[in-house]
Amino acid sequence: MTSIAFRAKRPMNYEIFRPVHRRLLEDPRMSIVLYGKQQGRSDSSLFDRVGALPARRRPNWMAKFSSPDVLFSADWLLATRRARATIQMFHGISGKGHNMNKRVLDYDHVFVIGPWLERRLIERGFFQAGDPRLLPVGMPKTDRLTDGSLDRAATLRAFGLDPDVPTVLYAPTWGPESSLEEMGHQVLSVLAGIDANVIVKLHDNSYDPRYAQADWSAALDGVRRPGLVTPAVSDVIPLMHAADLLVTDFSSVAFEWLHLDRPSILLTFPDQLKHRADRADVTTWRDKMARACDDVRALPELIATGLDRPDEFADVRRAALHDVYYNPGNATDAAIEQTYSILGIGAPAAAATA
Repeated sequence: MTSIAFRAKRPMNYEIFRPVHRRLLEDPRMSIVLYGKQQGRSDSSLFDRVGALPARRRPNWMAKFSSPDVLFSADWLLATRRARATIQMFHGISGKGHNMNKRVLDYDHVFVIGPWLERRLIERGFFQAGDPRLLPVGMPKTDRLTDGSLDRAATLRAFGLDPDVPTVLYAPTWGPESSLEEMGHQVLSVLAGIDANVIVKLHDNSYDPRYAQADWSAALDGVRRPGLVTPAVSDVIPLMHAADLLVTDFSSVAFEWLHLDRPSILLTFPDQLKHRADRADVTTWRDKMARACDDVRALPELIATGLDRPDEFADVRRAALHDVYYNPGNATDAAIEQTYSILGIGAPAAAATA
């Protein structure tokens, strides 16, 4: 048997791996183990909460004693140094520079999200151009945005929303760059008052008391209304697919949204990137692909304009998509091809062509 390991310290980490996991399950030669950690504690129960696909589930502390053939990771900590091969998948790309971390060098192979990230890793001196560790994969998580597997109307109805009403998704990042932490109560109040469906999807860390500056669960309880929902889900992809307009900030969702070629609004505030000024890149794409909002009071008008003129910024969005992502819509295929190449074995017909 070929052993595959994956470590997650928050639910969203597993969603990065899920498409690859699904495809590896088609190969009876694969034995998959999921190592879990949440809110600083070794705990595999997060895989139960996210409905992880079949695999052995173990607490994080056991990972360092394992010797898998391949270890996948979507965060920086290398769970074990005994793996025959290690793969960094990244948990997203946002422009704020979280990918510019020297721990990327701990990994044998890097599933690069796209040309933009590859250029930045080279410019920062982590790799030389042509380094064989850099593999042009893309982001398997985003394939479902365009592969026809999702049903917008069904998703909205499942959350009690009317598919005939325009839908706005608010999905902020966490930490100092987060619109939620800077002005979240005001944003939620404004969104509660607009004439549209509203879906609020917070980052996993916004519910973690070690990181959040407020009790956001309680805050969401205070703004729910018919037509405004706050789904307790880890997977943002169906919510994105169902929405007509995105409101975000420096979340990686802002770039994943490019696959849908729909309007977005980026919330900004002074000194938003002061902690990352040496690593951030907002000029290549982020500041060109959507309207910025630095005054929450203007948000309803900007939303109305975006819904009325969805093709604004479309040319930039389409150009950005193919620079930010390798293999848009087919990244899982690329990830599977590279994984079997790393393993040095042939993929079964089902896994190779699914």
